[in-house]
Amino acid sequence: MPSTALTWIEPGASATLIWHGAVATGPGGGRLYAISGPALEQPPASPHFLLAPAEDDAFAARLYRGQVTLGDLRAFLARCRIAQGAMVDEMQYLAVAEEAPVLPLLDDWREAPDVPALPYLDDINAFMPAAPLYVTAEAHAAAQREPEQFSTAWVCDECGDAEDAGVFFWTAQRGPAVRVCFLIHNDAGTWTCRLHPFEFAKETPA
Repeated sequence: MPSTALTWIEPGASATLIWHGAVATGPGGGRLYAISGPALEQPPASPHFLLAPAEDDAFAARLYRGQVTLGDLRAFLARCRIAQGAMVDEMQYLAVAEEAPVLPLLDDWREAPDVPALPYLDDINAFMPAAPLYVTAEAHAAAQREPEQFSTAWVCDECGDAEDAGVFFWTAQRGPAVRVCFLIHNDAGTWTCRLHPFEFAKETPA
């Protein structure tokens, strides 16, 4: 069941990853995080943020090279926090109203009910939660085969480099379904992270 302690975020939420530096106490008592990156043109639509220490930014290069295991991902997420807040002072800082460690939340939500079940559209190699979310046939098959795994799901065909555009997902089998526990959609260094966004069938219909 989802944690009853957090009322400000639910399974399916999207969060923008922020690499942060120093942390201070803001005017209202909440925490104020200095933003080290990425450089955004405007505040994200979602008020949720995944806060990662700037000293851990080498994780990104390893991710793009396909060198991150599930254990590596969990170790990285163990040092991150999920937050609700807003960018302030010309987007140099993130003023946080609510925050919590993200990894315990992801583990807590593994049995969350009412997560959408989406079909895999093999004619376009994608799921359709709203806009197409591309996942290669090989990545889809691996997620159906492996009890739990983290892998590169898709890299932009035109650029051919995950650093420019790519999708990465942590999946875990749950009964007849495969749950997407955590998903990273990279767009030129800006990561949209989705927490338990959907699940799909473990067996491909004949």
